[in-house]
Amino acid sequence: MANAWWGLRRFEGQVAIVTGGASGIGWAVATRLAAEGAHVWIADLPGRAAARCAEQPEFLPLDVDVARETDVIAAVGQVMARHGQIDVLVNCAGIVLEGTAQGTSSADWRRVLDVNLTGTFLLCRYALPPMIERRCGAIVNVASDAALVGQTAQAAYCASKGGVAQFTRAAALDGAPYGIRVNCVCPCFVDTPLLGGWIDSAPDPAKARAEAAAVQAMGRVGKPSEIAAAIAYLASAEANFVTGVVLPVDGGATVS
Repeated sequence: MANAWWGLRRFEGQVAIVTGGASGIGWAVATRLAAEGAHVWIADLPGRAAARCAEQPEFLPLDVDVARETDVIAAVGQVMARHGQIDVLVNCAGIVLEGTAQGTSSADWRRVLDVNLTGTFLLCRYALPPMIERRCGAIVNVASDAALVGQTAQAAYCASKGGVAQFTRAAALDGAPYGIRVNCVCPCFVDTPLLGGWIDSAPDPAKARAEAAAVQAMGRVGKPSEIAAAIAYLASAEANFVTGVVLPVDGGATVS
């Protein structure tokens, strides 16, 4: 039953952009959408997208720093020039820079907000007009459990992901009259290179992994494919009456 979705073609002929698509949750989303029939553009930092697409030529690369407006304009323009439409946008690109409210530098604050929040805004800002013109489209933003609960030494990250959740709600209201749906998911610890790097840098990696698993009521870290499954649902026609949702996909981390 784990692979019961195989054979679904919910995105047949659709065009999707996945930011942060070269690794982690973004890559899981890209492969899921492609398996279901989408033409998938992987948007990632220069070099990363091209390297991934060289290995998997069915994907199309977009070199883009989501915090740079000129990059985003060029990326959306490239997709429109090729296909003339954007059906699905998934904003997965994100970074974590640890720091307390009193200890976070202004530079770190700006960088986290620029990538996580402004990057999400910019992709939506430029993908929405062609969606509105066609009166169809779905956007799924990746927030975090940090959008829902406070976390120690994550001041900028919590602020950025809380902003993504509220931006999602606002954009959902703005897009609804045109048939555009905007939702977001909130993962906790997921087995990605980002989590792996954090665990490997800990004084006791085994203890750090155990602690990450224990945060979630189900007693384990999530799989990228599990987050991708939720995103695929929200982006699909099965969720045509779902918009403005901030959905925890966190193994129960935010239940209490």
